[in-house]
Amino acid sequence: MAVQPQIVAPLVGSGIVGTGFAGPVVSGNHNGQNAAGVGPNLGLSTCMQQVTINQNSTTAVSVTTYLPKHSVITDIIVDTPTAWNSATSAVLSVGTAAAGTQYAGSVDVKGGAARQRPTFTTTQLGNMLDTGSNEAVVATVTPTGATSAGQTVVTYIYEQTVNWQNP
Repeated sequence: MAVQPQIVAPLVGSGIVGTGFAGPVVSGNHNGQNAAGVGPNLGLSTCMQQVTINQNSTTAVSVTTYLPKHSVITDIIVDTPTAWNSATSAVLSVGTAAAGTQYAGSVDVKGGAARQRPTFTTTQLGNMLDTGSNEAVVATVTPTGATSAGQTVVTYIYEQTVNWQNP
């Protein structure tokens, strides 16, 4: 079973606290050179989304997260609080569809509780610089052999860009 915590926009009277935005949060006090010759100091806020992937026997398990269009994925953090006890291997990949590797591939989650960051290829880093019009980011754990235990938490660190409304 794959679970994505649902993020609910705050509503007046709902008891949910927080602030929701449709576009990116841009911080800084000027976007051109000021009188002292200091250049722009605008920056985008960093966001995160997290998903939990639980074992499902010998079946590959995928969970889809949706990021705003044209986001920049700055990091993917992989935590495995319960090691996958599959016979041979259990590998995490992250892409635009199940078992895709556009963003990360070949992350061993059979080993257990260690926090990991994928080793990104040049192509994957290029894909992470702009997710384009694709909003779906799919994490998949593919076990080889019967599995009765295993849980992996995938955290996406990203920035929503000012390009988010473009196709």
